[in-house]
Amino acid sequence: MARGELGAFLRERRGRLVPADVGLIEGPPRRTPGLRREEVAELAGLSAGYYARLEQGSAPHPSESVLTALARILRLTADEERHLRALAAGPGSVGAGLRADDAVPEQVSSSALRVMEMLKPRTAAIVLGRIGDVLAWNEYATRLFPGRLPTEEQHEAGRPNNARYVFCDPRSREIFSCWEKVADDTVAHLRAAAGHLVDDPGFRGLVDELLAASPEFAVRWERRDVRRHVSGEKYLNHPVLGRLTVDYEVLAVLDQPDQFLVVYGLNDVEIPESAATS
Repeated sequence: MARGELGAFLRERRGRLVPADVGLIEGPPRRTPGLRREEVAELAGLSAGYYARLEQGSAPHPSESVLTALARILRLTADEERHLRALAAGPGSVGAGLRADDAVPEQVSSSALRVMEMLKPRTAAIVLGRIGDVLAWNEYATRLFPGRLPTEEQHEAGRPNNARYVFCDPRSREIFSCWEKVADDTVAHLRAAAGHLVDDPGFRGLVDELLAASPEFAVRWERRDVRRHVSGEKYLNHPVLGRLTVDYEVLAVLDQPDQFLVVYGLNDVEIPESAATS
C-alpha cells in the first residue's frame, strides 16, 4: 500500500507544477496539467522507464540520491520530503511505521503527563496520539473545548479523535471561527502521519470512516497536502466567553515520537468551571 501511495503522491505533486517552475519552455497548451513524466525523469537524472515504474508502484526501492533529486525537482517542502521518504521506505523498513500484525494500543507518555502537571493552572493541554486520538487532557482543556472532551465514564467507551471531531461533530463548526482552515490543517497533519502509518489498521480504519462520512474530508484527502503545524493561532467562538484568539504550540514527546502535546496559551483568561458542560 505504501508503494501505491508513493506513486499517487508523486503524480499529484507533478501535476501541480508547470514547465516554467523548473526552467522549461512552456510550449503549446497541454491536454493534462503539470509536468510530463519524461520531464521529471530527465531533470532528476533518471530513466523515463524507472520513473514511470515509481509512479506505478513497481520500481525497486529508490536510493537516497533519487529521493533528494525528486524532492528538489518537485519543489517539496521539508514536511513533504519527509513524507516522500517515509512512503519510499515501505512496510517493514526502519522508520516505516506499524504493520497490521504489530500495531498495539497507545499508552500515554509519562513525560507528557509530567509536563502537563507542571503547566500553570490556566493553561489548556491535550496529548494526541499517532492518528490524532486524544490520549490525555487537563481540566482546563475541557473548559476551553466544551463537548470535545468526554467525561471519564465516556472516555472508557473509546478515545475521541481529533479528525473525527472536526469532520463529524457539528459542534466543531460552531467553536472554530475559521473551520475551513482547521479542516485543511487537520487533514494535512493526518497526511503527514500517513507516510509512517499507511499500513496501520487503526489509521486505515479512521481514513475509511472519514471518507465515507464526510465529502469535505474526501476532497481534502485527495489533495495530498502534507504539513505539520508547530505553532499558530486558533480563533474560537466560546459558548461562555464569546470570541477568543488562542495561541498554541505543538510539542513532540521525546519518549513517544508519534505523540504530541498541544498547549494552548490563554493569556490568563479565566474560564469558569461551568464552561466544561456548556
